[in-house]
Amino acid sequence: MASYDWSKLLNNKRRRSMEASNESDIWSTPRTEIERDYDRVVFSAATRRLANKTQVFPMDENDSVRTRLTHSNEVSNLARGAGVMLSNKKFLTDHVCRDRLIRDLPSVLAAVGLVHDMGNPPFGHQGEQAIRDWFESKLNSDELSGRCLDAKFNDFRRFDGNAQTFRLVNRLHAADGEYGVDLTVATLASMIKYPVFNSTKNSNYTKAGVFVSEEEIARQVWEESGLEEGVRHPLTYIMEACDDIAYATIDAEDTIKKGYASFNDLKRWLDDKEIKNSFNDIYNKIDKKINYFAAQQKLTNEVRDEVSVEIFRALAINQFLNAAVEQFSNDMENLGGGYLESRESGYYEIVEEFHLKKEIKAMKDFTKHYGFGNHDVLELELSGRIYIQGVMDFVWEGIKDLDEGLSSSSHYNKFILSKISRNYLREFKRAYSEAGEDRAEKNYARFQLLVDYVSGMTENYLQRTYNEIKPFYEKCSLR
Repeated sequence: MASYDWSKLLNNKRRRSMEASNESDIWSTPRTEIERDYDRVVFSAATRRLANKTQVFPMDENDSVRTRLTHSNEVSNLARGAGVMLSNKKFLTDHVCRDRLIRDLPSVLAAVGLVHDMGNPPFGHQGEQAIRDWFESKLNSDELSGRCLDAKFNDFRRFDGNAQTFRLVNRLHAADGEYGVDLTVATLASMIKYPVFNSTKNSNYTKAGVFVSEEEIARQVWEESGLEEGVRHPLTYIMEACDDIAYATIDAEDTIKKGYASFNDLKRWLDDKEIKNSFNDIYNKIDKKINYFAAQQKLTNEVRDEVSVEIFRALAINQFLNAAVEQFSNDMENLGGGYLESRESGYYEIVEEFHLKKEIKAMKDFTKHYGFGNHDVLELELSGRIYIQGVMDFVWEGIKDLDEGLSSSSHYNKFILSKISRNYLREFKRAYSEAGEDRAEKNYARFQLLVDYVSGMTENYLQRTYNEIKPFYEKCSLR
């Protein structure tokens, strides 16, 4: 049976040199290489842009409601905590020095938690679907009929923010473009949520986590990690569980703070799912706290809801996180270091295995019903779809014949190019040059330039860009 090699899974090599850093005396090192990964992600411009990308509620003016950045920070915090809890587990300490685990395990999980949504386009999952639909229509149009049939173009038909994240940190971040943020192998391997490609089929995964353009990088990372295509890094499961926990609890809190539901609505929802007993201790603690506050001052319904859901969120997170770490640890111990999933064993997910899976699903469904299903949210998401697909139309018109010279006689095309980051243009030139005479590869490079530009936009920038370019697009008779 294939098994994990933890000395490779925590590999601190970077792609730029592929030489391991000498950290024999772990406590004399101010920052380990893996700790540096977290710092690099924190200071990334792509991380800052998450502050103006949707978590649940698009373009929200309420400062207390989460953005994609606050969500990512909270997932990172939960993942770091899980790493601390895992650092004394026998399945790890039997293979890796505990001192190193104490420093590197929380850090790699914190980095992966922070970076996990970096490649998501504006308007979140609705933005992803808008991009997919645009490409489905474009690739089937007369304009490109028969020219983009290669399986690699599924990267666009099935566009996913996870694959864009891997591309972003490896290709698009730095001016030289060769290594991007240049994260360690451990962090790169852990962030690949779906370790397969759209050009190949794997029944375990419904999505691909790496574009064909980054296949060589992914295979190098897997080799250095002791992994292979189709096999996740085990820490990916922990990050995913933390993402699920944050989604279930924190998004429910935001739904209530937005006024779309009350805390009593949440309690009734959970009672209807016949899981009331799971949260009885939490409800009792909330009642005590509310009674204490009520004795001090009169509480409005709004304040009562706010206090109740904040306490509920904090205690539920603790309950879910402890259960997730316990489930993961037990499964790792029981398998004796063997893979949690493989091509043969099927898909593994902590929140589908642990004893609170009904509870976490019920809370996710609460947000879907009261939050995502709200009229205002649906209206804003539809607006986002119009903005995304409109900007894609405008930009594609300006780059559809672009070559590595980045030149054009069209004033409109020059205007479009002037708006695109030089990092994205540099990467386009590299890919276009490598395409040679292959027309399909050239179109692939153009499509990637389009996706790099649009997915990197914040929601405010997307809206401004749409309003800025639309008049020129229409007046130049390009529609």
